[in-house]
Amino acid sequence: MRQTQKRWSAMLLIMLVVVVLSACGKPAAEGGTQQEGADKQATEQARTITHMKGERVFEKAPERIVVLDTQYLDQLTALGQRVAGSTVATNEATPFPAYLVDKIGDVTQIGSSSGVNLEAVLALNPDVIICTEFQNEIYDALDKIAPTLMFERNEDWQKTIVTLGQLLHKEKEAEQVINDYNKKVASLKADLAKKMGDQTVAMIRPRDKQIRIHTTAHRTSQILYQDLGLKAPAMVLDDKNTSAMINLEVMPELNADHLFVLTDNQYQQLTEEFAQTAVWNSLKPVQNKQVYTVNTTTWIVYYGPLAINRIVDEIAASLLL
Repeated sequence: MRQTQKRWSAMLLIMLVVVVLSACGKPAAEGGTQQEGADKQATEQARTITHMKGERVFEKAPERIVVLDTQYLDQLTALGQRVAGSTVATNEATPFPAYLVDKIGDVTQIGSSSGVNLEAVLALNPDVIICTEFQNEIYDALDKIAPTLMFERNEDWQKTIVTLGQLLHKEKEAEQVINDYNKKVASLKADLAKKMGDQTVAMIRPRDKQIRIHTTAHRTSQILYQDLGLKAPAMVLDDKNTSAMINLEVMPELNADHLFVLTDNQYQQLTEEFAQTAVWNSLKPVQNKQVYTVNTTTWIVYYGPLAINRIVDEIAASLLL
């Protein structure tokens, strides 16, 4: 009898130990699984961004963004991302162009690209700062405020927006922006080829008592000559220098059939003065009414898909009429 009781007691003890161990072990296993899931999710959310200063890892998508070049205001807005602070173009009467005002919301002005207000940047408490090599001298100061990414100012906008899409976890949105643009210009390129034939197009900007010719190496010129396939006059062909300054008297040598004249609040008066001269009025595109005045800021400062789509629309409206 006693032996039977002992056996039952031993069996009960063993069963109790098993139950206790199971109870203790189960939460630990669940906890381990939960931790592994959290680690996996964190890894999937992290993005490694390559920029001019190396690589920077972002554990999550930044929300408060400050940009020190206006092109990034355009590019980020195209991705549906609000910007906390931005530098502004100094050659216009208003801080931001009309085409962006109704899309950007309340953006704090933090100076110009050559005169960044560091105190204003600090006050915005950004998650990330985006700049170009133009801010190289203040990069260390910026990086102390927040992680700072430096991109080449003249980098192709499509390459930059892919990187920004990665940073913001908006890769699909970036791809869509690029695809929409490429489809648009492919269609227009065919129409322009039929209409223009061998007629040449040049982009110029009166400034500093001279005229700046934007060559084929200029980032906006690439829209004309690469994206839309327009013909460039010989004087514009240059794969190294993005522009050249000439005197008004040399303009007849440009020998372009069509002229896009960039002007802004700063150089509007000079543009009007040139338009009154005999040299200007002797030009072939002037006599043929094939001169188109466009906004400098939109065409060469806000280098992003929103501005570039407007540029393409203006080119099409001017040349396909």
